[in-house]
Amino acid sequence: MRECKIMVLWALSIGVSLMLGGVPRAMSSMEGEEIRYVVTAKGFQIGNVTVAQKAVPNHGEQEIYFENRTDVSASFLWMHYHQSFSERAALKKDNLVRYGRQGRNNDADVSVEGWLSQDTFNLMVTENGKQGTLLIPRRDYDRTTMECPEAFMDFGASGKATLRILDMEHLIIVTRNYRLVREEVYKLGESEYPCRVVDFSDIYKSCRRWIGMDNGTIIMFRQDGKSKEGSYSVRAVSLHRPLPCNQHEWICDQPKISPDTGSFSSN
Repeated sequence: MRECKIMVLWALSIGVSLMLGGVPRAMSSMEGEEIRYVVTAKGFQIGNVTVAQKAVPNHGEQEIYFENRTDVSASFLWMHYHQSFSERAALKKDNLVRYGRQGRNNDADVSVEGWLSQDTFNLMVTENGKQGTLLIPRRDYDRTTMECPEAFMDFGASGKATLRILDMEHLIIVTRNYRLVREEVYKLGESEYPCRVVDFSDIYKSCRRWIGMDNGTIIMFRQDGKSKEGSYSVRAVSLHRPLPCNQHEWICDQPKISPDTGSFSSN
């Protein structure tokens, strides 16, 4: 879910930046991993998220490739919501360098292509056939939601930190406040993983995230949050290594890069 490599990017403003959303790295193994999540709201399961990531050599440098597939559908008396999308990203030297998203949010078909070039993050956005371009100077933000800085940042004696975050869900820079709640062990299946419990908030959401590292990989285990759409919880239910390449050919076959822009190629 890396709104990191969760990380993260997310339905109901989950963001997925899971990784687990999201992934700054040295932060995935060459064998890769797949993490599956369930999304719940008001005690009902309303969706599923599958996140895959893998370290891949590219022209002599290691890049982390990330893929998130989300499908959420909620229908209550006070709310009807549907979101289905796929999200892809590449990180190099702890920075998001390429990004792509395609999907449907209620009645809107949205496509986003982004790439870092000459200290500017370029975004081409298409919504219901209408296209626009955003240019965001790299100096204007500290991290993106795809990098999950809360997994590795130094909180200092205060246990608090504030960063300028490029929110890849809303495609805008937000001021995000973090607070380290505690460190604990999270049990997933038969395994136990050390993790941080971190609260964070910005103008769009307020969340508590359980996030840690295992074998150099950032993993988001759980996220409870509130947004304008309501409250939700995302929880990991399985972690598979190595990455099952028959289900994630895009990563395992090494994504093609456009020679003109440096973005993901559709060919």
